[in-house]
Amino acid sequence: MRLSRRAAALVLVIAVVAGAIAAGASSSTSRQQVDSVKYATSFGTFGRDAFVYVAIEKGYFRDAGFDVSVVPGLGTDNARLVASGQIDYAGSETLGNIVGRVSGGFPVKIVAITSQATQAAIATLADSGISTPKDLEGKTLADLPASIVIRLFPFYAKRAGIDASKVNIVPGTPQTLPSLLATGRTDAIGQFTVGVPTLVKAAGGRKVKTFKYSQYLKGLLGNAVVTTDERVRTKPGEVRRFTRALLKGLNYAVQNPGESGYILQKHVPLADPIAAANELRILKFFVQNKCTRKYGVGYIDVQKVKSTASIARNAFKTAPFAYQDLYSSAFVKTASCKL
Repeated sequence: MRLSRRAAALVLVIAVVAGAIAAGASSSTSRQQVDSVKYATSFGTFGRDAFVYVAIEKGYFRDAGFDVSVVPGLGTDNARLVASGQIDYAGSETLGNIVGRVSGGFPVKIVAITSQATQAAIATLADSGISTPKDLEGKTLADLPASIVIRLFPFYAKRAGIDASKVNIVPGTPQTLPSLLATGRTDAIGQFTVGVPTLVKAAGGRKVKTFKYSQYLKGLLGNAVVTTDERVRTKPGEVRRFTRALLKGLNYAVQNPGESGYILQKHVPLADPIAAANELRILKFFVQNKCTRKYGVGYIDVQKVKSTASIARNAFKTAPFAYQDLYSSAFVKTASCKL
């Protein structure tokens, strides 16, 4: 009888342990289920967009339940790609996204801001003889046609005193622009200011001069994270998890530029890790400031959205629209913050 009781107790223990293991396995399987999403960088595969690869490499997406594939972005055309369902999320220049939404009819909404001021600029070699924006007249300017630099150029030119009709604009791709400038096949290129280290590398160390759009277009926001209105409405939990993981990668990348440059190279073998790291060091000033310390990296400055919307109306003669419809306040903090 004693042996029978011990056997019964042992059977009971085994059953309990087996049940716990089965429950744990079921819970683990549930936790391991992931959402596969596609993300487009803002423009090509330069150091400025390394943070998405950092979020992948550091496991931030995995921990948030995502398997993320990345494709090179196409500037303002990202809004169309998101709206058409070809990609799920994208880095997108804020002004370009606004124009795509209002004039193109693409229902794509801003869910976070990754660059609190525009980086749009025109770059030229310092020894080119182009010392002022006016000197671009009679010269060749290359860029992707969908780039915000090109799309906004007529408005910038008017503010900067340039006769835009005297500037010869030719097409170029994100990855070929540095070599076009370095080899003299174009006099100037559209480029974000964070891209200067990459241009200097391509030009063999020669100095690069930039004409920043922010000098004449005050209050213009930079890049944002965007997705569709429908996803914001129907999958808010997914959008929140994705946005937080991506912003975590952004924050890490600008705090650890050297390491992040090599992470980019791991995922994009042709990337130069040193130039990428230098881009991230510059990007830090666009990502972090006293306002992001208060409201968090990625916060949406409502007043800057309003001023960017005003520039969009004036530059592109858009139909009337409400700036409040351009963004969602559900995923990061929103505020009006003066530096």
